[in-house]
Amino acid sequence: MKRCIFLVLLLMVFATTSCLAAKMGQIAIFTESVGWTDVGTANKAAALMLDEIDITKDVQILGEDDIEKFAEANTDDGELDVIILFGYFPVSLYAPGNGEADDSVGELFLEGGNMILNTADYIFYVTLGGGTNGDTGLKNMTDSNFDLWTDGVACQPTEDGEKYTPRYDGHTAPRSFKISQIDADPEWELEVAFGDNGGGNADPAIIHNTEYDGRVGIVMQVSAVTPKGEVFTDILNNWLPTIVAPDPVEPLDKLSVTWGEVKSSF
Repeated sequence: MKRCIFLVLLLMVFATTSCLAAKMGQIAIFTESVGWTDVGTANKAAALMLDEIDITKDVQILGEDDIEKFAEANTDDGELDVIILFGYFPVSLYAPGNGEADDSVGELFLEGGNMILNTADYIFYVTLGGGTNGDTGLKNMTDSNFDLWTDGVACQPTEDGEKYTPRYDGHTAPRSFKISQIDADPEWELEVAFGDNGGGNADPAIIHNTEYDGRVGIVMQVSAVTPKGEVFTDILNNWLPTIVAPDPVEPLDKLSVTWGEVKSSF
C-alpha cells in the first residue's frame, strides 16, 4: 500500500515538473549603456534586483564584453537564462544598424530557449550610434513583423498583474505589444500580460515562441521614472516559477529519501 501511495506521489511530481519549460538558469543585467533613461537610474534598479531576486542566486551585472560571454555560455544549455536590458541593445549581442539580421549572439541566445527582458526605450531599437537598429531590430530578433508604435496607450494591471506584479500600478505605454500582431503570427503567443489597455495593447508583457521556447518581454517601455526594478523582480520571483523548475529540484531529493524509508518498511 505504501509503495502504491509513493508511486502516485512520484507521478504527480513528474507530471508537474514536466509541464515546466526548463530548469532555472542565470540572470544577467546590462546597465553599461541605456536608452530613454540614465545609467544611474538603471544601476539603482539593478541594485534592487540584486538584493531582492530569489528565484536564483546567480544574478550579476555585466558589461559589453561579459554579456556576450554570458549569452554564448548559456545558449542551448537546457536552462532558462535571462538577460535584462535598459533600452539599449549591446553591440556584442547584435551588430548595430541590423548588421546581423540572423544568427547574432543575441538571437541564438533567444533561440536557445532563453528570455530577454527590456525596459525604457523600444526593445532592440537603440544601440551604438543611437536608434540605428530602429524597429527592424525587433523584427529581426523575432523573425516577425511586430512593431510597438502605440503612443498614448493607458495600461492598467491585469488579473495576472495584480497576482504576480503587485508593485505595478499602471502607466501610459508608448511602446507596447500589439496583441493582434502576436495572435496572427503562428510561432508566437502572448504568454502573459501584467498590464494592458483592455483594447489590444499590452505592457508589461511577455511573448513566447512556441517553436524554440524563447521569450521576449517588455516592462514599462517609457522614459519616465517608474518602479522598473521592482516590477522586474516581481516578474522573476512570482511569475517565472510558473514556467521553470527550481534548481535544485528539492521535492525530488526529498522523495528519494522517502522512497528509501518506504523500502525499509517492507
